[in-house]
Amino acid sequence: MLRHYRTSRHEHEVLDTPRIDAASRKQMLDEALLNFMVKDCQPLSIVESEGFRELVQALQPSYVLPTRKTIKQMLAKKYEEERERVKKEVQQAVAITFGHRSGQADQKRHS
Repeated sequence: MLRHYRTSRHEHEVLDTPRIDAASRKQMLDEALLNFMVKDCQPLSIVESEGFRELVQALQPSYVLPTRKTIKQMLAKKYEEERERVKKEVQQAVAITFGHRSGQADQKRHS
């Protein structure tokens, strides 16, 4: 009885696990590749390396590596996204800092 419960429960868990479609999986793997290249200072040419291509093929046979040109475009896009994100964070930090200081100035005037 317990064995049946475990088996049927496992089957339901597998069926309830969300499936990732091929396009989303490709995008996820492309982003992981880009992060790997940036964090480990890998050259764009790594996607043309025979050994790297064999490794990727062994790990995920259905994944098609992007070309060097595509990686370059992805990197430029990622750079712009991160640049804008940091710019907004700095602007918010400056606004908070100036808001805090003007509040202190108001307190000194009212003292």
